[in-house]
Amino acid sequence: MHHLAICSLLLLVSCSAPKNIISYKSRTIPIYSVDPPPQKIILLNNYDVASKKYRDNKEQLFLRLIDTMMFWAGKRINDNTGIETQVIRGYTLANGDSTIYRLIADHKATHAITVSDFDVSFEQTRVDVTKDNSGSKSREAYYDIVADISYSLYAQDSLIRRRDLHQSRFHSSRSVASGLLAAGPNVVVQKDDAYRIVMEIWQQYLNYFFPGEKMRSRPVFINKGFEAVGQSISRQDYEAALTESLRFIGDPDKTKAAKACYNCAVFFDRKNQPEEAKKYLRQSLSFATLVEAKQMWYDFE
Repeated sequence: MHHLAICSLLLLVSCSAPKNIISYKSRTIPIYSVDPPPQKIILLNNYDVASKKYRDNKEQLFLRLIDTMMFWAGKRINDNTGIETQVIRGYTLANGDSTIYRLIADHKATHAITVSDFDVSFEQTRVDVTKDNSGSKSREAYYDIVADISYSLYAQDSLIRRRDLHQSRFHSSRSVASGLLAAGPNVVVQKDDAYRIVMEIWQQYLNYFFPGEKMRSRPVFINKGFEAVGQSISRQDYEAALTESLRFIGDPDKTKAAKACYNCAVFFDRKNQPEEAKKYLRQSLSFATLVEAKQMWYDFE
């Protein structure tokens, strides 16, 4: 929230400068390194969904969600890193970490990712009460969709790290007779939304340990000396736009130099060269405090 407040304030200062927005996919840098790097990873579910005795087909939904996301995660890891992955479908009974180590050995793997807790539900966040002209009351209940999933990453003989991830966002509202007794949406009926929020958590988890991709939309400075940058972008010639920006990274006008370095950071990020992008971003921030550069830096943190 503090970062957002800073950016909102600075945005008011810099919003008058003409800019061009470019969108692209950039590679994300893992937060944690795995040493030695995995050669083969098994993915398995050791959360006993059946023991919760869910009703209304919720058990079947959760098992499908877990299996589907494990297959997706395995493919993403393999596509982005070349690491071999294997998914063990369904529930795997694991009596302690020793079971995981045995499974790693049995499957001739070096690492394992396990799902050890899983839940998707709807949570009532508030109830608004309004009165009409006749004095009659109506109640509107608001609900968030909430997901909580726990993952563990194992090496052949040790637990590397466990992560408990939480995600929630507004889902819907409905008229209710009583706020306390109001039933929320049914997660089985809203399975598409359940899939989406579970996918978001899996992406978040994989980004801790493996490179990935994320859509970016960033402004680029194209005015007052940077007109050639804008012209290059209009031709979709981003190498030329980078070359034009590099011309001004040493400009005596520190604000102009900061803008040029920021532009370079964006173009290198677009080329999936995050270390080069960060180098120019640091240089930009050393010259001037641009909201665009600060926001981009938060993305790298």
